[in-house]
Amino acid sequence: MPEITRTMAFLDPGRVITIGESATPIIEGEPFLHPDFCEVLSLVRRVFPDTPLEITTNGRRLTDEIVALLEELGGIVVHVSLNSSSERGRGLLMRETPEEARRTIAGVGLLAASRVRFSGSLVAMPNLVGWDDIGETIAFLAERGASAVQVVVPAFSSRADPAVFPDAELIYAEVRGFVRGLPSDMPCPVLVEPSYVSDLVPTVSGVVKDSLAWAAGIRRDDVFDTINGRRPRCRVEAWHMLLPAGEVVADIRRDGRALRVSWTNRCEGDAGVTMEYDFDPHRAEMLRDTVLGHQGHSVLLASELGHVVLRRALQTMSVDESRADVVMVKNRTFGGSIKAAGLLTVDDYLEGYNAWREQRSAPSKHGVAAALLIVPRESFDSRGFDLRRVHVSKLEKATGVPVLVR
Repeated sequence: MPEITRTMAFLDPGRVITIGESATPIIEGEPFLHPDFCEVLSLVRRVFPDTPLEITTNGRRLTDEIVALLEELGGIVVHVSLNSSSERGRGLLMRETPEEARRTIAGVGLLAASRVRFSGSLVAMPNLVGWDDIGETIAFLAERGASAVQVVVPAFSSRADPAVFPDAELIYAEVRGFVRGLPSDMPCPVLVEPSYVSDLVPTVSGVVKDSLAWAAGIRRDDVFDTINGRRPRCRVEAWHMLLPAGEVVADIRRDGRALRVSWTNRCEGDAGVTMEYDFDPHRAEMLRDTVLGHQGHSVLLASELGHVVLRRALQTMSVDESRADVVMVKNRTFGGSIKAAGLLTVDDYLEGYNAWREQRSAPSKHGVAAALLIVPRESFDSRGFDLRRVHVSKLEKATGVPVLVR
């Protein structure tokens, strides 16, 4: 407790305090296993009376007493990583006994009966539990008042047992197709994580039922043309434009028809609209300025999940292909279904760059040398080290090309 008390002096009261989510190289694990966790929560609330708190838990230790404390402290959002709402599914995925499974499932019911806001998530493992169990778990969370349900595409390496894990080449499309097939009037948005979108069209992925946007008529798959007279360039920008308190007047497209809707947000983030993450336009502007401010040809090395939207984002910023190439880098370190930038390593980037250079030197191509390499910041910690503790400077030394982390 003394160490926790000292650490709290470094927290920003203006930012959400997150507990139990792996936001650092330290894996925090299940927060409610800490013997003094209730005392920690109470202390945090005394020191930060108005700061929102978010707790990620597997739900196994949600009791009447715990939920009552969360309700009393106020301003707490709980993210329940449930994975399955059936005894059989929880036994397969979580190694719970039937009694433990019933206790976890009942814990979600306690949240539903309280004033504590919560969301739910599950890792889609159809090879183990089947698609029916996945659908029933989504419905279980939605019907009990979850603000949203995240369906996480399982990430596994090439060393994973193929009898246990789904086909790495198919699972992304299968999960997205499954979620797309859910009823459009679900009580809450159901989101795929990671989104793996291939365009920047500001499309609604879900609307919280009975929210302001729902009452105004916004539905899944609506496309925002303008919001308060401004045209959003992507989903991220549209979502931020919907955040502020005050009146919202939006022109939308639905099945080729143009509609105008309006509502008034009582407070920030009140609308109830969810959108998949595509690309932050401010980041795209920064990348544009970096490319155009550097003499010669830039090569932007990107993940399998990010390279298409990165290319589209640069196109919206009028960055010509003569100034920059976007190169997709496969994850050779882990393989399998690992496609995100956060799990790419220096060696992966080096291999991706060498493949680009070899292709550019082919007789049918115009030989273009790289004057600058840009790699995504998600792959490195604040000091520039990747997951294998290799510094990004190794990439610069191996290629002889300046490297920027952006």
